[in-house]
Amino acid sequence: MKTPRLLDLVKPEVLSLTAYRAEEPRPDLIKLDANESPFPLPEELRRELRHALDQVAVHRYPDPKEDRLRSVLAAQLQVAPGALVLGNGSDELIQLLLLATSGPGTTILAPVPTFSMYELIARAQGLRFEGVPLGSRFELDLPRLIETIERRDPKVIFLATPNNPTGGVLSEAEICKILAVAPGLVVVDEAYGPYAGRTMLPHLVDQERLVILSSLSKIGLAGLRIGYLVAHPALTAELEKVRLPFNLNAFSQAAAAVLLKHQEWIDAGVREVVRERARVMNHLVALPGVEAFPSAANFILFRTILPGKDVFEAVLGQGVLVRNLGSVPGLQNCLRVTVGTKAENDRFLDALTKALTLAPSPGGRGKG
Repeated sequence: MKTPRLLDLVKPEVLSLTAYRAEEPRPDLIKLDANESPFPLPEELRRELRHALDQVAVHRYPDPKEDRLRSVLAAQLQVAPGALVLGNGSDELIQLLLLATSGPGTTILAPVPTFSMYELIARAQGLRFEGVPLGSRFELDLPRLIETIERRDPKVIFLATPNNPTGGVLSEAEICKILAVAPGLVVVDEAYGPYAGRTMLPHLVDQERLVILSSLSKIGLAGLRIGYLVAHPALTAELEKVRLPFNLNAFSQAAAAVLLKHQEWIDAGVREVVRERARVMNHLVALPGVEAFPSAANFILFRTILPGKDVFEAVLGQGVLVRNLGSVPGLQNCLRVTVGTKAENDRFLDALTKALTLAPSPGGRGKG
């Protein structure tokens, strides 16, 4: 028998994928590319955190049921602890959800462009991914989405609201119309929900096929890598069967349980980002050669009349890192900037203004 080549042992679905790319942190850059909160912990919270982490028994496995953290989250969300599944970031929960519900031939659907991990995880598991294009200003085309749902019969529909990378939100009425026609689960990803001030959580009472997905990463706790899923307890019980044991490390569990009790610090950070988002948006709208799209998240998507790659490089050359999304279908010449502190945002706006002057124009040389 002929011995296969090494890569012949890898599934074709995986070979065809491109790995998710995250930038390495660099101390010399203002980092506005990953939708993180810009606010570090104040010293009093650091002291409390150090004390909590000092109590962690490193030689023991973490709590397999995550009971303490689960109780804190359940109380904040006003749901039963059994309605929660915790994951190593929401990425793991997307993987668990598809692993538990979807097999060969299954279709997974989402409006696009959207969070890339929906498609990446679906295709890696050998599932069909169907993207339904958003409108010219990245608004939801509800009739087209409903028509595609009825034609493709998806097992799971992902709805990110606010959507990453566009920043747009779906209305409660739109989501309810989708739930009314969906043959399977409707996963509403509210990772950026705190910045929009809205949630579908109350609808879990009468919508058993509704799943709420969220994360602690966007509100100041990205380093902990904790996501959570809220759903009907009958579904979460099945998801627990495929959740790997000890998936959340003891340090993350302990830290999150402590820091989530300081909701006033989290809320203050969210309010400040929302204020700065409005200020940055006003500046972007006024910049010639920039088209900024409405955002209810902690980032803003914008398109430049100049080649996006050139603008990205020119901004980076001034010490500010944003996200270049030009390779994503439908996002040609688009960049995404995370809303940072006032000082960081000022640096970005100054760098972008200079980049639009210095970058080569589509038809020739730039000014300078």
